Amino acid sequence: MEPQIRFIIACPRSGSTLLMRIFAESPVCAVTSRLILMGKAGSGESFSPDYSILEDPSNHKVFKMAMDSGKQFLVSKEELGNNTRKGECSYDVCPHPSTYSMVRPVFLIRDPVRVFDSWKNVGWTDAQSLVDCYINIFRMLHEAPSDAVSCILYEQLIQEPQTEIERICGHWGVPFSNKMLSFKHAFGSSFIYSNDRERTIYCEDKPLGLFATVEAKSSVDRDVPSHGLLSNAEKDNIEKNVGTMYLSCWKDDILRLRDVLAKKSWIGFDLDDTLHEFRRSSGQATTKVLEQICQRYDIPMDELKEEYARVLKAKTANAFSDGKTSTDYRRDRFASVLTHFFLPQDHQFMDELLGSYEATLMASLELKCGALDLLSSLKAMGKKIVVMTEGPQDAQERTVQALGIKDYIDFLATTNKFGCTKTDGLFPKVLKHLGISPDQIAYIGDNEQRDMEPAMAEGIFSIHFAETKHVALNTTPPRINTLRKLQYILSDEH
Repeated sequence: MEPQIRFIIACPRSGSTLLMRIFAESPVCAVTSRLILMGKAGSGESFSPDYSILEDPSNHKVFKMAMDSGKQFLVSKEELGNNTRKGECSYDVCPHPSTYSMVRPVFLIRDPVRVFDSWKNVGWTDAQSLVDCYINIFRMLHEAPSDAVSCILYEQLIQEPQTEIERICGHWGVPFSNKMLSFKHAFGSSFIYSNDRERTIYCEDKPLGLFATVEAKSSVDRDVPSHGLLSNAEKDNIEKNVGTMYLSCWKDDILRLRDVLAKKSWIGFDLDDTLHEFRRSSGQATTKVLEQICQRYDIPMDELKEEYARVLKAKTANAFSDGKTSTDYRRDRFASVLTHFFLPQDHQFMDELLGSYEATLMASLELKCGALDLLSSLKAMGKKIVVMTEGPQDAQERTVQALGIKDYIDFLATTNKFGCTKTDGLFPKVLKHLGISPDQIAYIGDNEQRDMEPAMAEGIFSIHFAETKHVALNTTPPRINTLRKLQYILSDEH
């Protein structure tokens, strides 16, 4: 019996090699890769897709190998390319309507922000190629007969691997076994290859670390970390071009979230590292101060940084809840560093350090991707906005003014003003001050321990803003990695 052909269609770096490894563990599946993209590689300078596996499978080398090995299915990872100028991102994987019924493609979709972060990690920097890949994938998905295709979210695959693999198996007619989720075969050893070049890529060269994550694991890794390589501008460009396409795959969860948020009269936000890049700007300000100390007293920078980190941890343990001004806190930290190295407490020099810190901090402030448009959208919906944040009241007031978001905020609540930390009663105190109950507000913050846990303990519906994590709209709390996504969730453009 000839094996049935099945396709995985994906943008590069979306997790398709993980699916290859999973189905390579099935005794009835032969697994291969990029027959259409790479079939004519080396035959000329221009790219041309190779449809021979579809046009004449019985005479295709890989098909014959699958048949000779007694496999019932030939699963091919039909990944698009990463160079739109060569035409690698915009060709039809299924050139005819009948092809969809023949190969019953599974479209694997991953958050494009995380995909481009992965692209940059391997040296692929053309965002337009990524955008073109997504546009092409969603075009094919929408043009395909609905009963012939299946759409799988990478984020749900790693969250519930058995459920999603069972779904793919059901779509393809492949028997499911739990053994498929435990990798026994050495990476690449059980794949079949159309040419020596593909074999070398998977088994020998492994260029650019392309398979480092999936090769290193013996099962599905649910928490692959972000590389953190994208600027806010790059994230926003991707979100604006293809973000709503990706979110459309979360349709039921988006409708649920939108319904919940529509009923809230207040929306709360953390400030630092939720609405703006606090760690980055404060880090630049700190470096400027330590450089001045280094230059004046010839203390090594690495020693200054180590001591400042120790002082910062000790001095901010109470989350600025003792009512001092930002200048008081900063002077205290800088003085502690100077004292540690037995340096003089020069008042003029201290004023210079305080001035440098403030000037550098204000000059380097940057809003998170989508923050301003999200606040604007919320106000247009008639929502009131409260910011609940740790920090000195005066510094946070200057921050929201400098960021250009002061006029969107109805109330700014700080641990400094209320005299308690987030984990020690800030949330109920702010609710009492505003005269609202927990069911009237939703809250967005970046820290699980200092934002999510205390807010949810008060019964506040919360959304975790976690830039380094995968999107998870079906969890408690729901998780997003850009504020632009939340703006799109609130809209009705899906």
